[in-house]
Amino acid sequence: MKIGLLVTNYNTWEMTSQCIENCIKYADSPIDQFVVVDDCSNEPFENHFGEQISLSCNQTNLGLIRSLNKGLEILDTDLVLIFDSDAWPLENFTNDVKEYFSNNKEIGIASFNLLDSEGKPSVSFEAEPSILSLVLGQKLYAHYQRIFSKFPKSFTVYTCAMVVRKKVLEEIGSFDENFDWLELDHDICMRATRRGWKIGIIPTKVFHKGSGTPQKVSHRVVRFYKNRWYLLSKFNKIRFAKSMARVIRWRLTIEYLVLHVFGSYLFKDKEVINDKLHSRRELLQFFSTSI
Repeated sequence: MKIGLLVTNYNTWEMTSQCIENCIKYADSPIDQFVVVDDCSNEPFENHFGEQISLSCNQTNLGLIRSLNKGLEILDTDLVLIFDSDAWPLENFTNDVKEYFSNNKEIGIASFNLLDSEGKPSVSFEAEPSILSLVLGQKLYAHYQRIFSKFPKSFTVYTCAMVVRKKVLEEIGSFDENFDWLELDHDICMRATRRGWKIGIIPTKVFHKGSGTPQKVSHRVVRFYKNRWYLLSKFNKIRFAKSMARVIRWRLTIEYLVLHVFGSYLFKDKEVINDKLHSRRELLQFFSTSI
């Protein structure tokens, strides 16, 4: 089996270089293709890796999903291993990946045994999302998952360290560019499982810093809700959409009123309060006018 690596970069060349170095260091069998897609970074980068990697530079900023799809078009290998710039192997991995997929013909997509910057286990998968994630809100839904979804039957893995069979991509297509860099991993896994493929976890250890893209909390919250609603709608996982939208608006309204009245008692920083109020206002408008 041929294996290809795909790493995307946007102003994270220091971490991307670490990723490349560790991938080369722990490759115990040849990497047939190694593609790095730079999304029009404005920080300089000197390629010290020569012909070991193929560097593709976007002329304009295309965003994560379009950059990933550009890399997928370049790669022509049986397996495609995707790493975020802040993720890399901690031990020999190429033979493990090939062996895992050779021995598990039903597995179409897999992740790894992820560790954080402190060497502690990090989450590499989660239960296939449901409308409860929007009804309860992110924090309450996280508690719900810890109690009721420890060992989900249907789960998805994250693109921070993901291996995909080329055959799966040929069947279902590449990443859905309608997403705003969130939910793309849920989407591709859910499309694969609905074509009969299974999702797996390779025991090989991989580091993932998981710093996330710098942005205001309100922006991330709004993006989460909009992308999650699109995802659930796409897979017909929302029954009685208008009623569900009303329930979500009801909860957001309560949160808005609590923040407006008691925000100064709950948070010391006024900017934090305003940021949270802004996100609720924008979401209330979205669920009132867009559903």
